[in-house]
Amino acid sequence: MLTRFRVKGFKNLLDIDVRFGPFTCIAGVNGVGKSNLFDAMRFLHLLAANPIMEAVQSLRETKGRSLEPRSLFTTSASFRSEEIRFIANLVVNREVQDDFGVAAKAATSSLEYTLAFRVQNGGGAERLELVEESLLPTPIVKARKDIGFPASKEFKDSCLTGRRAQPFVSTRSGDIPTITVHQEGHGGRTLPAPKSSRTIVGGMASSDFPTILAVNKEFLSWKSLLLEPSAMRAPSLYTDSKSIDARGGNLPAAIFRLQGQENNPGEIYASLTNRLAELIDDVLDLRVKDDEKTETLTLEVKGKDGVFHPARSLSDGTLRFLVLATLSLDPETRGVICLEEPENGIHPERIDAMVRLLRDVAVDSNYPVSNENPLRQVIVNTHSPEVVNAIANLNDLIYLEEERTSRYGRIAVPTAPENSWRNRIETTSGATRRGRLAPYFRNRDLQTWFDFTREPRAEA
Repeated sequence: MLTRFRVKGFKNLLDIDVRFGPFTCIAGVNGVGKSNLFDAMRFLHLLAANPIMEAVQSLRETKGRSLEPRSLFTTSASFRSEEIRFIANLVVNREVQDDFGVAAKAATSSLEYTLAFRVQNGGGAERLELVEESLLPTPIVKARKDIGFPASKEFKDSCLTGRRAQPFVSTRSGDIPTITVHQEGHGGRTLPAPKSSRTIVGGMASSDFPTILAVNKEFLSWKSLLLEPSAMRAPSLYTDSKSIDARGGNLPAAIFRLQGQENNPGEIYASLTNRLAELIDDVLDLRVKDDEKTETLTLEVKGKDGVFHPARSLSDGTLRFLVLATLSLDPETRGVICLEEPENGIHPERIDAMVRLLRDVAVDSNYPVSNENPLRQVIVNTHSPEVVNAIANLNDLIYLEEERTSRYGRIAVPTAPENSWRNRIETTSGATRRGRLAPYFRNRDLQTWFDFTREPRAEA
């Protein structure tokens, strides 16, 4: 879980500080930087699995070409940032396994991770040079206070555990910065930062360093959903992954796995059917057809005509809704889920159903974390008035504004409604100007919405 994210010098994110709850909607006009914030999160995900330069090349391409490292830095006609810096405050699952199946337990669940890069020219080519990486424990008392969103004592007790006084990773500055991986049950290591082709979290994730491994697994679990109709419609082969991927692929296999794990026969199909009925009226049932001859699994939906129709005949919006509904039922889906423009393919009258579903995908902070309530976070971005209008609680909203400066150019500035929890705790974000949100509200009383604040469940 990502509770706080500070980004400096990345694209138009010159210096932002954003706090996240279980469900967060980031609203703003086109081109203000909403996707850049998602790119920053995705970059941490990519770095957990790839060398630094491969992670750069895997970010969004521009006009068919991969990004150059310099294009990642905040740049204007008279300014270019010297470094990119990310600071992520995390809550991780302490029980982890490495790639060899060796179980390990992180020392603590609450951590602060810092990562910084500069551009280095060598041999006629640019590359990102690692200049700082640190992983520090956050004392549990401080971590409980830092969770500013409404949450019960049971929730905090279940996910904030462990203790550690010393850092796990630290960097000593100098002509050649050196990174130290500190002891965690055995001797540590010291490495020259600029020569590293990987981050420490991306390159030293093993049961020998359980807390680094836990952070690596957390970043790897993050999903930036880029749902593609062809992937969502495709049947699954027996050999395919049994989990939904970022494109929405493997949907039949994921449903088939959940159906095989259910406690009561038919409950998965019934839950998905009931959920889908909130979006479209013409749904009576669904199933996954198992064809042993071709070794394929095909999703089918039964309409009021009594006929089961294959996924290829379903609309894009229906498939997007079904992917999210399946993720909400899957206890193996954890971490951060980012989704751009959830309104795509959804009729305006059904946006409320989509927003309710997205909230249900996220962990419920009124209850302890468990298999029935996994530590799962949903972050969406939108410019749609229908989506913002469907956000029932101002605690779920961040508004991203654009500020034009003579030196830095156009930079993103996050704000939050004045009565929300984000503006009741220490933060660099300002209060959203009501005039900015007025165009998003057509059939609701903006003043009443701003005055409304859900009281957090009191801790015992």
